[in-house]
Amino acid sequence: MVRSLVAIFALGALFLTSCMDLETSERLERIAAMEQTIDSVEVVFAEHKLDSMAVLSIRAYDVENRIKKNYTADTIDMELGRKMDAFKVMRRNFNPMGKAMSAIPTSIEELRGKLAQLKTDIENGDGKREKYDEYLSFEEAKVAQLRTLLTDFVETKIASLKTYEELYEELNAFSHSLVKKN
Repeated sequence: MVRSLVAIFALGALFLTSCMDLETSERLERIAAMEQTIDSVEVVFAEHKLDSMAVLSIRAYDVENRIKKNYTADTIDMELGRKMDAFKVMRRNFNPMGKAMSAIPTSIEELRGKLAQLKTDIENGDGKREKYDEYLSFEEAKVAQLRTLLTDFVETKIASLKTYEELYEELNAFSHSLVKKN
């Protein structure tokens, strides 16, 4: 009877250990998936980084300012108004893009650190094991936010550069022609 009880306890311990190993494996897979996403975010960000953003913003501001100071007509041509509105929107996008350009690398490093720490805790069974899934879900939400921030940054950058390329030369020349008239 004692032998059968020992055998039952041994089987129970073996079952619990295998379940814990399965949970550990699944949790580590979740971490690996998040690390892969972070690596992808870093690659895409590097491809879309815009070092000349400050220069473009200053140029756009100068054009707007020259037109604002020197355009004296009572009415504004619809086409010119449309172009100026698009140009202003483009210039205003540079500020949030600049914030994203500093936030993305910082977030990447913070997330990597948190994931490395969580991975070590899970592998060693440290910390509050009952909260591992909660911690993982929290980090997954942060990775999703990072991915959204990158997507918004890239879409805004592409649209802003397109607007800049389409309108800068024309509006710059127009702004200089207004200065010559005055």
